[in-house]
Amino acid sequence: MSRPQSITRLLSLISFACFAMLAAALLLQHVAGWEPCTLCVQIRLWLLCAGVSSLLIVLLETAKLRLLSLPFWLILVVASGWAVYDNTHLVLIETGLIPSTSCSPFPFYAFTLPLHEWFPDVFMSAGVCGENDYAILGISFTYWTLLSVSVLLLTVLYSAVRALRR
Repeated sequence: MSRPQSITRLLSLISFACFAMLAAALLLQHVAGWEPCTLCVQIRLWLLCAGVSSLLIVLLETAKLRLLSLPFWLILVVASGWAVYDNTHLVLIETGLIPSTSCSPFPFYAFTLPLHEWFPDVFMSAGVCGENDYAILGISFTYWTLLSVSVLLLTVLYSAVRALRR
């Protein structure tokens, strides 16, 4: 497998993973009745940014416009990193290591970019940070999401290093 082709495959996998995690979150919210907290909603935004960025990089790589993809690589790495950061914050609140008051009732973007008003089904938070009663296979949902976004970040970093080496 050639390097450009392997990078586009990795980026396609990254994009698929981001949109699959978003779809799972929306299914759990709207079908199972799980209410997302503010940090959960912020993680959704980071996943959306990472998914769209990786798709744009694939399109630019395919069109042989590699130089134009550089800003999207930055967005992809930063969005993946912030997803891990926000999810870690959520786990620390849930375990009681930091107070739940450290979670604002409003996402950081709420006053400049009111996504919760434009797309309430996706970006409206109704849950309380740290009050997670949801588990899958006996493990808290926040741990599953932390594992998922951490693997995502590692895959993004691996892809970025591979892209830089070619």
